[in-house]
Amino acid sequence: MKKILAILILISAACNAGEPAPKRIVSLAPSITRSIYQLEAGASLAGVTIYCPAQAKDKEKIGTLLEPNIEKIVALRPDLVIATKEGNRPETVRRLNELGIPVYTMESFDNFEAICNGFIALGKRIGRQEQANAIVEQSRRRVEQVRKKSKAHRRSRVFWQVGAQPLFTVSRHSFVNDFIELAGGINIFADLKSRYPQVSREAVLHADPDVIILVAMGDVTENEAQKWKNFKPGRTGKIVTLNNTVFTDPAPASFAEGLEIISRILHE
Repeated sequence: MKKILAILILISAACNAGEPAPKRIVSLAPSITRSIYQLEAGASLAGVTIYCPAQAKDKEKIGTLLEPNIEKIVALRPDLVIATKEGNRPETVRRLNELGIPVYTMESFDNFEAICNGFIALGKRIGRQEQANAIVEQSRRRVEQVRKKSKAHRRSRVFWQVGAQPLFTVSRHSFVNDFIELAGGINIFADLKSRYPQVSREAVLHADPDVIILVAMGDVTENEAQKWKNFKPGRTGKIVTLNNTVFTDPAPASFAEGLEIISRILHE
């Protein structure tokens, strides 16, 4: 009996120990790279994609989000590659697995709470759970403060544009929807089935939003803002351009910062 108990204790200890923290990480997305730096694990990054944050400018580049260089990744001898389900191609992950390289894939996030859970899971996987818990706790407090303040204001109808040709927006199946709703707004296309549905300009005009939010798309954004000024929502409402990465980064602190910005846009 004592031997069985001893074995069970050893098994339990091994399970609780979990996987060792990786020392050579390759990030397959800019958002992952930012999260790793937020978790104070930047020193463990062996390789990153192009267009990554400034902190990673001296890190080895392994290609883009959609076109990573598998040979470069292998040459870096990573003990963990981190990918995103929404951004990276399945064949990239499959090929790395076939080569015996461990891959941790971040799930797609429907809302702020899912972002928090995913961030904690990432922190645990790379040996930064304490930092992840602290960031999530602080971010939740900031988000709750915004949510409470928003109750005192009228709810504005919002159109969030993420593409121009064709026109795309966000539904309630994307975490971006929480920027609108937690700030006290109404997403005019929340009920569409796709995460990023395609819509017509006529549908936007029919929904008659109070606020039009354009995510920066280079020169296209300025042209789009000018187009909307020729229609009723643009003449009577508010048109805002966003060019901050906090609106595309599924990370708790980034989300909290972005939500505070959206709250000011809707209520000031």
